[in-house]
Amino acid sequence: MMKPQNIGIILALLACLASFSAASSAGDYEELCRLFKNGTLIRKPGTCHQYIECFDGEGTLKTCPSDQSFDSNKSKCVETLENSHLYCGNRCEGKDGVWVSDPTECHKYFYCSDGVSLAGMCPVGQHFEETSQSCLHGLDSNCVDVNNICEILPDKTKFRKDDDCAYYYECKNGNHVLNSCIDSKNRKYFDVESGSCVEPNKIDCASHSKLNVCSASKTAVYKSDGATCRGYFLCKALEIVADLDPIWMQCPEGYFFDEDLQVCGKANTVVCTHNRCDGRGTSIVASSTNNCHNYIRCVDNKQVEEETCHFDHFFDETISACTSKIIYDKCCDGRD
Repeated sequence: MMKPQNIGIILALLACLASFSAASSAGDYEELCRLFKNGTLIRKPGTCHQYIECFDGEGTLKTCPSDQSFDSNKSKCVETLENSHLYCGNRCEGKDGVWVSDPTECHKYFYCSDGVSLAGMCPVGQHFEETSQSCLHGLDSNCVDVNNICEILPDKTKFRKDDDCAYYYECKNGNHVLNSCIDSKNRKYFDVESGSCVEPNKIDCASHSKLNVCSASKTAVYKSDGATCRGYFLCKALEIVADLDPIWMQCPEGYFFDEDLQVCGKANTVVCTHNRCDGRGTSIVASSTNNCHNYIRCVDNKQVEEETCHFDHFFDETISACTSKIIYDKCCDGRD
């Protein structure tokens, strides 16, 4: 654990930190905006009149007219702010020799020197914890993706949980509340743009849910990630307890994970009704449904739609077209 408490060192670096603070104000806020849908507006902590506009995971810093302030509840510039607005103005006003959190990013903080706020950053993999005035390893921190972000966002704002696509946060009364897209029947993923839970093949996800994936086993076992055809988890052999943190892996492009055989096989030999477009770019591929009569249109590794060949035609993936020739691809033959 690293504590940012050596005031002698901090004071020696004040000039450096001041320069960093100015540079960071013009940053792209990627760590923050990756969690929110396009068009989300977030007031920049430490100011009343500046805000961040998120688009495609990046943020642009904008400024209200000189006589206005940014109202985070209304997501617009206004002439008068209510007294209840938090983080408006100097985060370090009236404070000296202490550190306060930056509510936009877990690993950032402000050092307060005679009321002046100077931006700082924890080492890679660590989060700043205001209560202990420390930088803690991410697993030991109470910070969830962002620090108290709902205090500067409108109520009912939804945003991603960065380490699990099946979960998301929603702002309620200034606090973030965790919600799940998993129930007893379905395992769906959160779509930040629509603010709803959708089928996993509709989401570009790199953080697949590990909930209830593994069981206690005396040998290592590979399990499908339940969302893609290439992805799988390595469940470690912990014998009497289940592995709660399995390792996610992927088959090479053009190969799918076969859970029955515990191997990666060529795509046209593996039955998979998850995302058959993963790793296959923009193309037309065979579906595992309807006895080789169906095919899937892929755009940028995601399924757009599934269609059926006319009459008694079959889909031949080798020519990316429907044909009168009977197809017996193992990925679909004999299955509804």
